[in-house]
Amino acid sequence: MAMYSVSTCLTILFLLPLARFAVIPPKPTTCAAVRSLNKVSNNGYYSLYDSTNKPYLAFCDFQSDPGFSWTLIESLSLNYARSSTFRKSFATSVPSNECTPNWSNYRLSRARMTAIKNAASSTHFRATCNFNADSVKGLQDRRDYLRVSFCAYDYLLTARSSWTCAVVDYINVRGTSCSKCSIPLYSHSSVHHLFIDLGNAKSSCGRFDVPNAVSSEDVFGDYRNVNNQFSCTASSLSTTNWWIGGIFVD
Repeated sequence: MAMYSVSTCLTILFLLPLARFAVIPPKPTTCAAVRSLNKVSNNGYYSLYDSTNKPYLAFCDFQSDPGFSWTLIESLSLNYARSSTFRKSFATSVPSNECTPNWSNYRLSRARMTAIKNAASSTHFRATCNFNADSVKGLQDRRDYLRVSFCAYDYLLTARSSWTCAVVDYINVRGTSCSKCSIPLYSHSSVHHLFIDLGNAKSSCGRFDVPNAVSSEDVFGDYRNVNNQFSCTASSLSTTNWWIGGIFVD
């Protein structure tokens, strides 16, 4: 018995130094990390961790945009999007229902958005209309859709208070689309959500001209002047969804 005890003790003493090198699985801060770590590919709600190591529930989209993983940072119905509460840039922290993600009144805090944006896997942001969490893909097509790389526009979480031309990956408004074209984006910390004014887009930057636009029509946010032919503003219940994400490699 004494020899057994000595042997056991020696084994423990041998293994203790190795414990320092044990690999602790990282906690995901983005949906891209969730996909990589957990080998999942279905859209749904997953646990992420913020900069304070606190877990929270977030919606992840792996299906609608082939080759990309997306983390939902905001989803607002038209009624909420037009309210003074949410007519603010992402530079202003106005979290809403962070503990209970939903599609009509949801926004992460700026701190959590920052943690997502700062991840190495986060290379793009996008806006979609009426994302359907109950369908497999979430989106049927890329009609009324915007995708921009942070390389082209790195001010998602910054209040610019001026129009900034950005070469977008892709934009589609009511079927009029272009890729790698210059579009004017605008936000203001306290009075304007990030958005595109189609009147300004027609006359500046790459001159993106959408037929049958109403005067100073706003798309993807702010919504002072709206067109019910645009999916995000078709009715008071229509939703605008904003995401941060990036390309993934399985």
